[in-house]
Amino acid sequence: MKVWGIWATLAFAVLAFVLGQAMGIAVLTMVKSFDPARVDSDGTAVAIYTLVGNPVQIITLVLATRLSGADARAYLGLDVPRRRDLAIAVATLLAVIAAADAVTFALGKEMVPAFQLELHRTAQAEGTLPWLWLAIIVAAPVGEELLFRGFMFRGFVHEPRDALPAILVIALIWSMLHVQYDWFGTAQVFLIGVLFGFVRWRSGSTTLVILLHMLLNLESVVETVIVMGWV
Repeated sequence: MKVWGIWATLAFAVLAFVLGQAMGIAVLTMVKSFDPARVDSDGTAVAIYTLVGNPVQIITLVLATRLSGADARAYLGLDVPRRRDLAIAVATLLAVIAAADAVTFALGKEMVPAFQLELHRTAQAEGTLPWLWLAIIVAAPVGEELLFRGFMFRGFVHEPRDALPAILVIALIWSMLHVQYDWFGTAQVFLIGVLFGFVRWRSGSTTLVILLHMLLNLESVVETVIVMGWV
């Protein structure tokens, strides 16, 4: 399989990300008035640009893989994960979530960030809560993992010795793009990114990492709903 080099991979990744963000914001601008400074706490706005932007990003990545002459599913690591890998990965993620919650509680931090509560409040007020959940639980994990642990991982790791630096660099880039979090939240995102990268490396499956990301975001939504007293 022909694989793009690091610089070509970075160029295509940036292109896919920028096109996705641009299209998401363009459609959002056409259908809803919003405050650009508060867009990350506007549930309806987040739902719109996530549901629009991620498909554009994914299509761009697929086209980039096709330009290399490779099969997109194989290039991006889309397969049926092995049951053993799935069981170990899910158990590890649950343990990490439990540990992160315990540290959060011990440090006196809020279990659910304020922006996340505001996302749900604004989406509920505008009747778009199901769309927000679809964006958070499905669209974002698929789009992000195909970009970071799918396309970028493939382009960064050409030999076994490349794996650890790639896992760390990709996790760092991924965490830095989560600008809505404070330093503590960003650190947690980085550690989760390292876990996801390790799972991608050991299993060879981006599908498995997508499932883990969906599970992580589902847990986050459930925790938010509980904190808000909706159940």
